[in-house]
Amino acid sequence: MPLSASGTFPFSAICGMDEVKRALVCSVVDDNVKAILIKGPAGTAKSTIARSFVNVLPGVGVVNVPHNVTDEQLFGGMDLEHAIMHGRASMEDGLMKKANGNILYLDNVNLFDRRVLGSIMDCVEAGRVKIERDGMSAEYGVRTRVIATMDPSEGLLPEHILDRFDVCVQTYTSQGSQERCNVISLNLDLDRDLDVTFSRFEKGDEAVTQSISVARSRLRGVTVVQSDILKISQICIDLGIEGHRGDVSIAKVARAIAAIDGNESISNEDIKDAAIMCLLHRRTNPLMEGFECNEADTSELDMGPDEEEPVRRRARPSDVQQDQTFEEDVEMGHSKGPGTGEMGTVLEISNAVKGRLDEIDEVESISLRKLIGSSKRGSIATGRRAGRYRGHRLPKGRSLDPAMDATIRVATPYQAIREKKGLSIAIEAQDIRDKIRVKRDSCSFLFAVDVSGSSVNGGMMRNIKNGVRAMLMDGYVHRDKVALLTFGSKNVVLSVPFTRSVESIYEMLDSTPAGGGTPLGTALLKIREYLMNHVRKNPDERCYVILITDGYATNPVVGGSTALIELKRIAAIMEIPNTEWAVVDSSMMQGKGIPALRLATMLGAKYIRLEDLEPI
Repeated sequence: MPLSASGTFPFSAICGMDEVKRALVCSVVDDNVKAILIKGPAGTAKSTIARSFVNVLPGVGVVNVPHNVTDEQLFGGMDLEHAIMHGRASMEDGLMKKANGNILYLDNVNLFDRRVLGSIMDCVEAGRVKIERDGMSAEYGVRTRVIATMDPSEGLLPEHILDRFDVCVQTYTSQGSQERCNVISLNLDLDRDLDVTFSRFEKGDEAVTQSISVARSRLRGVTVVQSDILKISQICIDLGIEGHRGDVSIAKVARAIAAIDGNESISNEDIKDAAIMCLLHRRTNPLMEGFECNEADTSELDMGPDEEEPVRRRARPSDVQQDQTFEEDVEMGHSKGPGTGEMGTVLEISNAVKGRLDEIDEVESISLRKLIGSSKRGSIATGRRAGRYRGHRLPKGRSLDPAMDATIRVATPYQAIREKKGLSIAIEAQDIRDKIRVKRDSCSFLFAVDVSGSSVNGGMMRNIKNGVRAMLMDGYVHRDKVALLTFGSKNVVLSVPFTRSVESIYEMLDSTPAGGGTPLGTALLKIREYLMNHVRKNPDERCYVILITDGYATNPVVGGSTALIELKRIAAIMEIPNTEWAVVDSSMMQGKGIPALRLATMLGAKYIRLEDLEPI
């Protein structure tokens, strides 16, 4: 989008995105809300709105952190010029020092090195940066907030990193014709007369600035009573939120919302809005909630495709404790605590929050990147002279890949006492450091597709092919390797070995005959044999098995064996190095997903419904 003379876009000019704007404003009303994550598909103005936010924050700038940032560039390091000239170490400011009083912006945060990202969040939360490196010791304060953006289709963040963000909001591709027309008109106006168009939004930005200033002055006067705290904690229990950061974030953001609206106390609506902002990235997978597969109950779950039985489910803590929590509060004499009459209100808020979060989740179709998981896709260290230079270390024997910048930093404090012999800098053997290089790890996806009679009889083969096609389209964009294994009747066939030719997968899947029984155990053993050989030859690759099945095993490996008992024994030996599993449930019938869910539990795999795999 076109930019202003200051390099940003007017905040009030951005069409729609009301939830994102409100979240950004809340994050600056309370200085204790230090990190906000904006996620959404490409082209939905995530970066534009993040950078434009400084237009309503007088005296505040944006400090951009590049993906290949080094520790020295980020946190500060030795001033080499000063050290060489004067023979003593001196600190040079890093990006974190420049971010003091400004906004630290992380674009495509999901592509950052996890170690660097964790260090950034540690420093932002603590408000201080401590440096112990290269014989130097330093510490300085940093008062900043993080605004990060990401496209989930390019990779996810680990849960422990996600939890560090107080607020998470979603952007969308606009489906309204009027809003899309407004975007077009605004861009044409900017192209025609930049100054006149920008002046139209000057008052709008000034109004936002004024509202932030007023809300900050009101914040201290907003009260959060005990009944509000109990409501917040109960909502988090109801939604299965782990840890306590979500609870605390809701209380802070609800208070900020009340201050923005000019209220002296927080309302149920404030709590609901804050919970939507603070819990989107903290929810556990609702499909796995309450399910466990124990040795004692597998026989009850072993049923044929025509039988029906309700899914057995553990009671959530909220089911047991909800009444108890409020009743104990009344008995303890908390006059401001909610009585049992307010339990319905809390449940109503919880359901409203859950409903809204479910709507947001539906926007994101499942792709290969989701099947990978949040923490596995990233960079890996390599001993070869290839990959991006990330850090340095002492060499093991002779140095084959010296890190000259690190070597010079180690040597510079000693230049005043060393004989240079006409050189600009004298380097000795003990100064030499080797480079630590990392590279983007490649992925290999093995699609194992159940083409047995249950898939044919249920009319599911078309849906299965569409689901595979949707995932392969995503894999093709990122140039991952894919393979296809099919199993049905008594045959298990590796139809396509690992390849980057997606078209061959399409063709083979379309021509594969379907029908007969389900040799699920044999298929698992074939997968294990093939992948064990593959990972031995490709130790730097990560492998993912996408097992598409309804979970019914009808043909045992050994004749006369019970298929379920045999399947459990086989699943117990399926540990393959650098390999993760996802089970895609192809049953597509209400109450029929127990076998596939059970299989996912046996394999320690992600469980995904086929209906969630939408064609791209």
